[in-house]
Amino acid sequence: MKVGRFLLTVVVILSFSLNVVFYLSGTIRTFASYSRQSTGLEGPVPERNNTESGFNEKSTYPINHPDTCSGDVDLIIIVCSGLGNFQSREFVRKSWGSYSKQEFLKTRLLFLVGLGDDATLEKVRKENRIHGDLIVGNFVDTYRNLTLKSISVLKWITTYCANAKYGLKADDDVFVNVPNLINALDVKRRKVEKFIIGSKQVGARPIQDKNSKWYTPREEFGEKVYPPYVSGTAYAFTLPAAVSLYSVTHEMKPFWLEDIYITGLCARAAGIPRFDHGGFTFQRRNPTGCAFKHSISGHYLTGEEMLKIYNDLLNVNLKCDTA
Repeated sequence: MKVGRFLLTVVVILSFSLNVVFYLSGTIRTFASYSRQSTGLEGPVPERNNTESGFNEKSTYPINHPDTCSGDVDLIIIVCSGLGNFQSREFVRKSWGSYSKQEFLKTRLLFLVGLGDDATLEKVRKENRIHGDLIVGNFVDTYRNLTLKSISVLKWITTYCANAKYGLKADDDVFVNVPNLINALDVKRRKVEKFIIGSKQVGARPIQDKNSKWYTPREEFGEKVYPPYVSGTAYAFTLPAAVSLYSVTHEMKPFWLEDIYITGLCARAAGIPRFDHGGFTFQRRNPTGCAFKHSISGHYLTGEEMLKIYNDLLNVNLKCDTA
């Protein structure tokens, strides 16, 4: 009897153990399948970056256009866009992004987005098949991951566009007068090899108000004042500067405010000067060609306003009040 009960107990335990193993195996397979589906991309699940854990230098671009900079390139423009900002990207293409189609400017245009839900990524793939100008970075597309997006800009440029003279990082609600930008870069490059130009900010302090969008705890940034930096709405740099900036990101822990991290902390560590240029602003300009005729950038613009500005600037008979 004792032997019989012992054998029965062993059988029950083995049966339970096997069921647990099968259950866990199925759960793991289901989770892996879900993870693949949640990226909206085929193939292995990419290792997603996040600002807190740092940038994975070995990460790839699930959607990429490595041959964009073939030929002679003066300026590579990468517009950092929200994953679902389809209309904003279309307005950029139809307005100031069209400068990239003017061969004499030797300019290339790309949009960089991150990962998200299946439905949105499917629309992004379709958009990319139509326009062929989208890069998808290996990180979740969120506001807190803007630093990873900017590091991805530097990585892409140094990897696939090292033959260019300059790079421009811009947001998708900014208008940029590209001819004026290239002229300003050419002028500055006669004196300095490595530099960043934009709307320079000096003396900014970390915001300690917990209700603020830009609240930064003291443990995340220990200094009392941010180093001089340029507004992330739009800034430009030489390729040697991009190479140095990207190299520094390998060693410096990411900080979630991307413009302070890239053009402040990393630029300071790399010894790259940041120059203020009056043609840049993080503020809104009047949506007219005259407001942008001698300027470089303006922020908080709708798509319709971008079209108006661009068409105004194309008008050779544009007359502006100089008083």
